[in-house]
Amino acid sequence: MTVGRRQFLTATAGAAALGVAGTASAQSEPDYGGWFDDVGNYDETVDKRGQDTVEITVGAEGNDGAYAFGPAAVKVNPGTEVVWKWTGNGGGHNVVSDGDGPLDSGDPVSDSGTTYSYTFEETGTYKYVCTPHESLGMKGAVVVEEGTSGPEGPPADPDYEGWFDDVGNYDGNTVDETGSDSVEISVGAEGNDGAYAFDPPAVRVTPGTEVTWTWTGEGGGHNVVSDGDGPLDSGDPVSDSGTTFSHTFEEYGIYKYVCTPHESLGMKGAVVVGGPLSDGDGGGEGGDIELSGPGWLLAGSVLAAFFSPLLLAAVMRRRYRERPPEPTGSDLERASGPTPVEEAPEPEPAVEVGHDEFDPWGTASLVAAYFVLIALLWVFMYFVEFLGRVSVIG
Repeated sequence: MTVGRRQFLTATAGAAALGVAGTASAQSEPDYGGWFDDVGNYDETVDKRGQDTVEITVGAEGNDGAYAFGPAAVKVNPGTEVVWKWTGNGGGHNVVSDGDGPLDSGDPVSDSGTTYSYTFEETGTYKYVCTPHESLGMKGAVVVEEGTSGPEGPPADPDYEGWFDDVGNYDGNTVDETGSDSVEISVGAEGNDGAYAFDPPAVRVTPGTEVTWTWTGEGGGHNVVSDGDGPLDSGDPVSDSGTTFSHTFEEYGIYKYVCTPHESLGMKGAVVVGGPLSDGDGGGEGGDIELSGPGWLLAGSVLAAFFSPLLLAAVMRRRYRERPPEPTGSDLERASGPTPVEEAPEPEPAVEVGHDEFDPWGTASLVAAYFVLIALLWVFMYFVEFLGRVSVIG
């Protein structure tokens, strides 16, 4: 997923806050005044701040049927577009504000894929319902406030706590895929003395990234199952080449998983969600160097510092013309002696030595070129900083 301007700024602000405070306190749950007392699928407010667009499912499982908004409560920044998307389950649904709020998707509809969107510009708490199923608990809320979703997530070098100790194809690096919309992991790749590996075994992604596991068809039946109570479960092991299983990671954390038939052989993996936007070599392949916006500002400053003396030297440069050698005293005596054999040739006029005439137009052109170069550097750095990360292949 491409890191937008808001994601870049909020992640940077979160890192700065961490540097000052040392630790980040958990976000307090908003006071909804009993709004969710009868909502079965409400657990907590999902913090989506830092994302340009947030999607809410209409007709999600909850309240004893497909009578829920998923998630029921979200927190976003001002300027975020929230999109409600219908599953097609649970009959006709709509999205209507409680009271005099701004949300009104119209009459209830049941068509799968229907969408309704609204961009929240003002801070506040916006409650809404599905009018046909409000009595069943089909209610939701959008909390709009400034700030970030907290720390960036796991550090540049995650502590896997020995998870990869018996994984033959893990080389100690976490492949950096932050900024990608989707990431693919091979199931049944070569490793652990056969086709018993996930490739890459460890990958870092941005919140909101879809990770897809694709089966190679080698090594027998495989599956993708979270270690512990994580969200991953592809079901029974399968061996068909081209089989896929996908999951979109929204929350920060380290998600460990295994292939249950081959866990003892070392067929394990991990997905790291969130973390520094730039951490040196990024842990990726091919020696990529990831530079965030501030990194490009520093690089531009170095370039300007390098070229400035050269341009100033060009402005101040003067060209000299060669002066003929000065005559010595003996040369003058010979030239004025009493017995000249023949008339000496008339000496050529001395070449005046000095600087070229100052060329104001040429100097002005060089100065103008200097300022144009500086302007181009800053324009370039502006777009790099705010339009996303750039990978410079080293």
